[in-house]
Amino acid sequence: MGVTKKSFVSLFLSFCLVFSLVSALLVKPVDAKTVRVAVIAALTGDVTIKKGGGSKSYDAYESMSLNQGDTVYTGASSSVKLNLSNGDADVTLGENAEVNVSDLNTSDGNKKSKLKVWAGSLWVKVKSLAGSDDEFEVETPTAVMGVRGTQFFVTVDPKTGAIKMAVGAGKVSATTVTNEADSTQTSSITYLYPTQQISLDSRDETDDMSLKVDFLDLNDFIKNASPEIIKEIILNKAEIDKENEEFIAKKKKEIEDGKLVDDKTSLSVKNQAELDKVKQNLDNLIGNIAKQALAENKVDKESLNKIIEQANAKIDKQEKKLDLNNVKDFDKTAGVDAEKEKIKKEKLQNLIDDKLKKELEEAKKQEELKNKLAAALKVKEEKEKKIYEEKKAAEEKAKAEAEARLKEQDGTKTPAPNPGENPGNSGGADPVLTPSISLAPGSVNSFGEFNLNINLSDFVGNNTIYGVELHLSYGSNIYLNVNGDHPWVSNSDIFSQSNSADHIKEYSNGLQKELVYAVTNFGPNSNNVEVKNGAKKLVTIPFYGHSVGTTEVSAISPATYTIKVEKIVIVHKNGVDVQKVEIPVKPETTVTLLQ
Repeated sequence: MGVTKKSFVSLFLSFCLVFSLVSALLVKPVDAKTVRVAVIAALTGDVTIKKGGGSKSYDAYESMSLNQGDTVYTGASSSVKLNLSNGDADVTLGENAEVNVSDLNTSDGNKKSKLKVWAGSLWVKVKSLAGSDDEFEVETPTAVMGVRGTQFFVTVDPKTGAIKMAVGAGKVSATTVTNEADSTQTSSITYLYPTQQISLDSRDETDDMSLKVDFLDLNDFIKNASPEIIKEIILNKAEIDKENEEFIAKKKKEIEDGKLVDDKTSLSVKNQAELDKVKQNLDNLIGNIAKQALAENKVDKESLNKIIEQANAKIDKQEKKLDLNNVKDFDKTAGVDAEKEKIKKEKLQNLIDDKLKKELEEAKKQEELKNKLAAALKVKEEKEKKIYEEKKAAEEKAKAEAEARLKEQDGTKTPAPNPGENPGNSGGADPVLTPSISLAPGSVNSFGEFNLNINLSDFVGNNTIYGVELHLSYGSNIYLNVNGDHPWVSNSDIFSQSNSADHIKEYSNGLQKELVYAVTNFGPNSNNVEVKNGAKKLVTIPFYGHSVGTTEVSAISPATYTIKVEKIVIVHKNGVDVQKVEIPVKPETTVTLLQ
């Protein structure tokens, strides 16, 4: 039977479809990888979120979803509670925290959760991880904490990266990774149980992490924990007690079976008596935290009672309920092997000594570098000084030679000036003029207003004026008379209004006032101004005054209110250069206001 072209095409397509279905059944499926989310369960105060890869921050709100890569920030007196992926973990952040949701992946059925903490403190409550390959980590600048069904506290110093971690329930691993000189990496790990803590200043602090494990320091713990974190710890007493009971039961069975397990921790439990002491500490863990929080005023009595009431509502056994009147102090010898502890302290002291030695050596190197730098700077300064002096001497020599040649050309010699003569006047007829400043107040009107004229005399020669800076002082009951923001300052008889600019400002410390007035020429055609043949007005400044302790303007008592010239500086232009000259002020340059 013949096959048409159309029938052949249909048959071919059917074959391809069947082949694809069979292939799909035979080929192993690619691992599915999904990303989970975190949700803001509660918050107080200032909490912001920066989305992964973004630069803009957003205000957080309850039920807000956070994705992998997002960063959470809390402000002062603020906190936020995160729920990771439908209750896998609850994380409470205290104030001034910065935490990045680094990883929330699920691959091949295994969950991986990772938080990066850059600053602040947090309390983590991780539910028992279902899969053997499930991971939950908290990474800090100094160490990585890995957990399996536990509750623990972490705090990070934002300036140094130093961390402290304390365990409330379960077992936590602390790991550091350091880079060696040959580019290889070395990791160090230790494990902690409840009532234990670890403090680390840096990743390379020690290659034996167990040396840094110690008994929980309640004072330090409460100092770093925010009120919201303390509240969360107390509210979780039922779960913490349950997990710690499981730990005690496990250790009890090991003792009874004579098969103690070396779990690589510094907690030593060899017999039932030692286990009983550890159990007592665990039973009183939350009670001691609550008592210390109350003593340090982290939580007030009324609020604490309400928290305890809520926590006890979730506890069935009466003997497990929290009662601050029945809390026993920690026994810090529980779980401690005396001989091992002695060796540990010796090693820790050696570690501290080595660290101090390195710091002293580094300080010595820095001091040596500082001294070398100071010596180098001194040599440089001496060279520069020598070059300057040589240049100055050469300039003076060249100037002297030029003056000598000029005298030879003129055929005359310039005689030295006689005392009392003006050096610039060869005739010697004009006396040497001394520049001076004087104050000339006008009369005080019925409103207490008066004008003060500032006059200058005999500013000639090298004392001609391109600019002036004047400082006046007076009492707190004299005021600068202003129109809006500007004083009623009149025109000067010395400076032309068209090519000069002035500025006036009054300063006060409550008891004494100072007025600064500055004026200067400007422009390419402006030059020094000569003041001679009598006093000329620099400026007229308006004032008014009133009696101390009154608000009404009144007559001003003579010899009580004075204005004094504290300083006057002139600016003299010499070609492209300018020089500032402070003119001596006579003590009597004051004025008494008269009614």
